[in-house]
Amino acid sequence: MTTPNGRLISRGLRIQSIASLLLSGALLLIGPVAAYSAMFGSLAAFIPALFFALFVAPKFGPDSAAFLRAAVIAEVGKILLTVLICVAVFVWVKTLAAGWFFAGMAVVIFSGRLGLLYKT
Repeated sequence: MTTPNGRLISRGLRIQSIASLLLSGALLLIGPVAAYSAMFGSLAAFIPALFFALFVAPKFGPDSAAFLRAAVIAEVGKILLTVLICVAVFVWVKTLAAGWFFAGMAVVIFSGRLGLLYKT
C-alpha cells in the first residue's frame, strides 16, 4: 500500500490494532476473562475491517464502477465475516464477558474512524 490512500488505510488499521492491544492490556488488571473477551471482540471487528481494506484498496482508481462493485461486495463480506466470528466466539468460548466483548468491538470500530481524521 504505497498510495496516499494505502497509507491512510494502513494508519487506520494500525490505530485499531494498537487500541485493541491497549484495551486488552488494561483489562488484564480486572481479570483475564475481561481481557480475552475484549480481545475477541476486537478481533471480531478488526479482521473484517482488514478483509474490507485488502479487497477494496486495489480498486482505487479512475474506474468508479469497479470500485463501487468491490466496495459493495467487500461490505457484504465484512458483515458476514463479523457475524461468523461473533457466532464462533459465543458458541465456543464458554467463559465470556459479553459486555467486554462488545466494548472491544466498539473500541476498534471507533478508533478506526478517529484514526482516519488525523493527518500525519
